[in-house]
Amino acid sequence: MIFILGIIPVAGVIISLIPLSIIAFKLGGLLKIIYVLVIITVLHVIGAYFLSPKLMAAKTKVPVFFTLVVLIVAEHFLGIWGLLFGLPLFLFFLDLLEVEEYD
Repeated sequence: MIFILGIIPVAGVIISLIPLSIIAFKLGGLLKIIYVLVIITVLHVIGAYFLSPKLMAAKTKVPVFFTLVVLIVAEHFLGIWGLLFGLPLFLFFLDLLEVEEYD
């Protein structure tokens, strides 16, 4: 459920938390809901801040550090649109500046 709904940015995590929290409450009460929230948060952080930049860096041949910085800055200033268009805009500006080698 987390994997499939995780494709939807931001809303997917919230949508997946609703049924998971209901199931956790039925199984163990408030403590289980806290466990579910912690696990989902950890999975989301790993995916958003480590896995996604690594995959994008491998595809675009831009170092992981630059990819992570571009994603964080673009998300801060442009929100979800920054996550979608931040890296392509960065690559476009590198092309305008005639930076040949990204590695």
